[in-house]
Amino acid sequence: MIGMTERISDVSLKELNTWHCGGKCLWFAAPADSTQVSDALKAAHDEGIDVYALGGGSNILVQDGTVNAAVVSSSAMSSMNVCESDGKVIIEAGAGLPVKKLLELSVKHGIGGFEFLVGIPGTVGGAVFGNAGAAGVSFANTLKWVETVSYNGTCRRWESSELAWCYRKSPWNEKDDKPFFITKAGFVSETADRKTITQNVRRFAELKKGQPIGARSAGCVFKNPEKYAAGALLDRCGCKGLAVGGARVSAKHANFIENYNEATSDDIYRLCEMCRERVFDEFGVRLEYEIKFFGAF
Repeated sequence: MIGMTERISDVSLKELNTWHCGGKCLWFAAPADSTQVSDALKAAHDEGIDVYALGGGSNILVQDGTVNAAVVSSSAMSSMNVCESDGKVIIEAGAGLPVKKLLELSVKHGIGGFEFLVGIPGTVGGAVFGNAGAAGVSFANTLKWVETVSYNGTCRRWESSELAWCYRKSPWNEKDDKPFFITKAGFVSETADRKTITQNVRRFAELKKGQPIGARSAGCVFKNPEKYAAGALLDRCGCKGLAVGGARVSAKHANFIENYNEATSDDIYRLCEMCRERVFDEFGVRLEYEIKFFGAF
């Protein structure tokens, strides 16, 4: 594990994202707590360089070559504490905890509210920041607080009621001095019938059947626009099977792009833009990216 005291220069990000492409960053750090996160962000601030927060790498596209920025990873903050109080189940999770651990906890101990996480990759920090969800269900109902560190190193705890929850968007208002890095989050839920939880997990799993599980992808590339499903629009435009270099649109689900043959990030980006243009030309709908970009595109 690379700690903050071992800040490493020129680290390749290729194996740290699920597309397995892209270049290196100026320096990389994996702080273990909010104080170390603050130190890392202050260092980037003092050096006058951008800094990206890296979780599980499941929804990012990393620039080829050198990303002119630092990368701060949540991988060393993966703890989870569970307790009960007044009939409620209280969970405190580090930003780097894989969300599948919350799902496993739900199934094993009969805790409701996390069944929607089936098939969702990534970590708690990234899932909270992007308001990950399925079939209209997300963390909004169980999340009670979030601890963050802003770019200038300021630590803050946010109550859920302070956050603006919207579909696949950061719950922090883009116009505000929003936090840059999530360090941990608190959830409150209740015990539930295990049979019901299992049924819910199966129901959400059914929704994922048409997705290319196991392929080198980053999940859904585009958000669903109002009144439409992005995958359906892309499919109707004939995007399935389109390819640029080593990147291609999945034959299973048109909102997934696969790295099937050593694709570069440029291959993937050009294919994404080709698909966006087809949808816009056909339907007049400009698809919004769900993935995040590291570097210049």
